[in-house]
Amino acid sequence: MRLTAYTDYTLRTLMHLAMHQDRLVTIQEIAELHDISKNHLTKVVHQLGMSDLVTTIRGRSGGLKLNKTPKEI
Repeated sequence: MRLTAYTDYTLRTLMHLAMHQDRLVTIQEIAELHDISKNHLTKVVHQLGMSDLVTTIRGRSGGLKLNKTPKEI
């Protein structure tokens, strides 16, 4: 099965968030870890936030976290 880059980035983001549920994760952190464009990842995270899978917190000390447990997703 072939995945689009968008789907690949979405899955990588969700897996990273599932592994780090104890803290907020930044887009920059995920982009550097997986060598993904920060702009592309921002679009992915925005869509995840709109679908209510991810909670986004803006600001200097902001970040991302899963809205549900990994088992529920």
